[in-house]
Amino acid sequence: MTDFERLLTVDDIKNVGWKLGKTYDIEGLDGAEEAYVGFWTPPGLGSLNYEIRIYPSHQIAVEKGTPFAEDASGEDASLNSEDAMWDEGVRDRRIIVGGGSRGSQNPRYYDYIILGNIVILCEGRTSEHSLEQCAPFVNLLRDQGA
Repeated sequence: MTDFERLLTVDDIKNVGWKLGKTYDIEGLDGAEEAYVGFWTPPGLGSLNYEIRIYPSHQIAVEKGTPFAEDASGEDASLNSEDAMWDEGVRDRRIIVGGGSRGSQNPRYYDYIILGNIVILCEGRTSEHSLEQCAPFVNLLRDQGA
């Protein structure tokens, strides 16, 4: 969790090469002003999904955003509408591993980062992998805000 000198916007995120996929309805996502899913392609890798939740301040992102980010990421992520704290986009937060209809549902996002007023759900197979894959994206956003 890192505070920032200024508030980041969706345009700041797009300016580092992130491509908007969907805009989510934020009803039920306490304190959030906007929420999106999209992708960014790190140099030398395939594209990665990032769910971005924008809050009015760093404090609100931490206080209100943390419980929702924890619910949507990690080994115990809520992957269906009945269990999720916020069910908008829940289908985008899971991936099928093992192929076909017999594969198992796994979380797409194993961890998250709070950078200033935004919460970023990071794609990966483990918490460490998620944060590793998120680092170059976060560094670009930090440079953008500097």
